[in-house]
Amino acid sequence: MKVIITDEISEKGLQPILDDPRIEVDIRLNLSRDELHRAIGAYDAIITRSGTQIDSALLEHATKLKIIARAGVGIDNVDVPAASERGIIVVNAPFGNTNSAAEHSMALLLAMCRNIAPANASLKSGAWQRAPFTGHELKNRTMGIIGLGKVGGRVARRARAFEMEVIVHDPYISEKRAVDHGTRLVSLDELVAQADVISVHTPLNDETRDMLSAEHFARMKDGVMIVNCARGGIINESVMLTALDSGKVAGAAFDVWSAEPPDSELLKQLIAHPKMVVTPHLGANTFEAQQNVAVDVSREIVNYLDGKPVENAVNIARFDPALMDQMKPYMLLAAKLGEFISQLAPVNPNKVHFSYTGKLAEYDCAPITVAGLAALLNRCTDQEVNMVNANVVAKRRGLAVEESRSTEPSFFSNLITLVLETPEGKRTISGTMFEGIPKIVRLRDFDTDFQPEEHMLVLHYEDRPGLIGRIGTTLGDAGINIGSMNLGRRAKGGEAMVVLSIDTPADEATLDKLQQSIGARFIKLVYMPQ
Repeated sequence: MKVIITDEISEKGLQPILDDPRIEVDIRLNLSRDELHRAIGAYDAIITRSGTQIDSALLEHATKLKIIARAGVGIDNVDVPAASERGIIVVNAPFGNTNSAAEHSMALLLAMCRNIAPANASLKSGAWQRAPFTGHELKNRTMGIIGLGKVGGRVARRARAFEMEVIVHDPYISEKRAVDHGTRLVSLDELVAQADVISVHTPLNDETRDMLSAEHFARMKDGVMIVNCARGGIINESVMLTALDSGKVAGAAFDVWSAEPPDSELLKQLIAHPKMVVTPHLGANTFEAQQNVAVDVSREIVNYLDGKPVENAVNIARFDPALMDQMKPYMLLAAKLGEFISQLAPVNPNKVHFSYTGKLAEYDCAPITVAGLAALLNRCTDQEVNMVNANVVAKRRGLAVEESRSTEPSFFSNLITLVLETPEGKRTISGTMFEGIPKIVRLRDFDTDFQPEEHMLVLHYEDRPGLIGRIGTTLGDAGINIGSMNLGRRAKGGEAMVVLSIDTPADEATLDKLQQSIGARFIKLVYMPQ
């Protein structure tokens, strides 16, 4: 595997890939856009921070790329939908720099409250002034935190240690989570009206861009203080400048900007404002954080090579890591069911339903569904389909995907069933795990019991004496050895289905002879890569 690194990354943190003989690492910093476009086609993985834009134009040239690793929390410099469309895994390091970002938020807040920057500059210039730098305590003030995620939660704990009352706004958490952090969950309107200090900790997306607008600033207390160590653009910067000029906001501390480096006149005025404490996106810039995020993404690349779960992928449905070992066999089973049924079903499917019965149904089965869907679709598109882009491809092809679960006991402790609906009717396949081996136990409405092998032959015919012998004779005449046979039928002398594993595939002439010999209503070769 070839990996390109395009931003400054802790070399110590890269040891997991530097020590792996299977991985060739190229560190190529400060490439121009055109240079990166020309180079990217040679690489299987890319590691970046925030300095490289991984957009659709770049991905057009990334013909071999399998994984994009962002050594940090945010992924706003990565076009995740474009990567997903191409089946490229996007991973980040959501935990490595959370402590650093939380500490930096508190550092900026304290520096603002105690006038650290101007007092430092004054003393270094030779002056001894104290009165101009009289500050404010945090004790008994109300901290309003927008976004109680990994960083926001740590800031909440630190604010409580300063004896602040903490209120939070986050529409994606439960009230219990807020209480567990010693905070109170409120609406955004309540937060901006009640808080003495507002600290932002959300990602930047369509929902959060300009989240704090003129309307919100009008509801804030006079003399409010604002901290942004999350992403530039969450707070409307033009409104921010106006609020500082008017005195509505007593002070602000920003580490992030809507353009980095800041290049507009607006941002230059905001940065130069005497009531602003500013840093150049240093929230994650500690030696510890840089090493941590580099280790995290390096391990993800090694996990990918080893076929292990990529735990911090942002565009793959995934289990709780604690469940992955026991669920992985069922992902394999679902993939085999999807691959098998895709070769037997009529064309133009319009719906696929995945149902889970037994103990398995107690858990989130979404990754199993995606594994089965990817295998199903790989047979009907010229694009490689995997767990990253399976849902995207299904939606584009007009294939509805449904899922149901039932813990009601059945004959099997765990059973996965796929029902594929087409204009010509439904096709059903069910499977289970038996002593660690995937078994197909139902095909259409026939009970079966076989293990999918590399080359298989499925025949449907009217059961009559002597037909099994004819099948064996015809295949034997063609030099094809039968490895195993499974016969399912509805009744004596009724419809029957036989599934054979064969050592080598049968050609068209042999299939024609078989069809004529037994009057087969359906005959199909199935290839299952091992």
